[in-house]
Amino acid sequence: MKRKKYKMSIFIIIPIMVVILCLVIFQIMKNSLKVKVYLENNLNVEINEKLTNISLIKKVTNGNIVDKEENIDTSKLGKKEITINLKNKYGKKQSYKYIVTIVDTIKPVITYNSEIELFVGDNKDLLEGVSVTDNSLEKLSVTIEGDYDLNKVGEYKVYFTAKDSSNNITKEEVTIKVKEKNKSNNVDIVPDKTFTTSKGFKGVIKNGVTYIDGILVANKTYSLPSTYGTKLTDETMTAFNEMQSAAASEGIKLTIVSGFRSYNYQKTLYNNYVLTDGVELADTYSARPGHSEHQTGLAFDLNSVDDSFGDTKEGIWLSNNASKYGFILRYPKGKTNETGYIYEPWHFRYVGKDFASKLYNNGDWITIESYFGITSEYSN
Repeated sequence: MKRKKYKMSIFIIIPIMVVILCLVIFQIMKNSLKVKVYLENNLNVEINEKLTNISLIKKVTNGNIVDKEENIDTSKLGKKEITINLKNKYGKKQSYKYIVTIVDTIKPVITYNSEIELFVGDNKDLLEGVSVTDNSLEKLSVTIEGDYDLNKVGEYKVYFTAKDSSNNITKEEVTIKVKEKNKSNNVDIVPDKTFTTSKGFKGVIKNGVTYIDGILVANKTYSLPSTYGTKLTDETMTAFNEMQSAAASEGIKLTIVSGFRSYNYQKTLYNNYVLTDGVELADTYSARPGHSEHQTGLAFDLNSVDDSFGDTKEGIWLSNNASKYGFILRYPKGKTNETGYIYEPWHFRYVGKDFASKLYNNGDWITIESYFGITSEYSN
């Protein structure tokens, strides 16, 4: 009886072991068929930040991604589901879904002068030339916080404040210096200086501002006074609004991400770049204070400050159409030896339709420096 019982137990154990083995083999085969997707640790994306369907994927194993890289709309806050199509190593198609969260944690950027000087009784708008931009692309306003009296001599500390809809707040300290009027406030008139460029164009420097053939020039050779400029000029904004409307009718969205920059703002910006990259490298992509086209009120950066912008539908449209509205691509590709700056497909400058059409040159942009026969080099 004992021997028979022993044989019965063998007959039970063996089938169980076979079943278990089959399950293990099945699971191994199943895992080998499944494409594995590994995502970045942080799936939070700032509003209007560039995002594609695959930019948050670190790697894929057991197969590959079938879909082409496509931009994802990040213009609205909240969770967004992204689906990608995959193919395993045996050719079987699969899909994978993941969730990203569109957030807004970046404070608005206020462009301003840190010091405002005026005389007692001056009826001056303290927010003249002050602008604010935000990654949310909202239209924000700047308010003034603090006490001051423009009818009384003194020095007042106030704050320019801006807040976006996500409650990101920026406060910038500003000093208002109210002075008493007297004869010593009169400024000497600086006589005009004239010159001729290497290509025979007539230049004139009026009150520290250089014009060649009537075109204002600001580059590494020709600078602007620290007090020059307050905002994007009305002519520039009128032309931009016209261009923006025309682009929108073709499904192209154009947004100014950086417009007028004061001398002091550019000084802070440039010095920060120098601390990060050193003078030599910073000089290839950022202007020293007084040499920035942004201070002219005639130039701005559009949409995305990234080299890849030139290959986007917006960048291509601008390169082909901006001249029709009086704008030029100021720093074209391959022209660094002329302009002194790297390729900037996002930076456009208003010069008027006639001059812009000449520099467009059927899409092979001519630089201001090459056209006039001038340099763009710092003296030290």
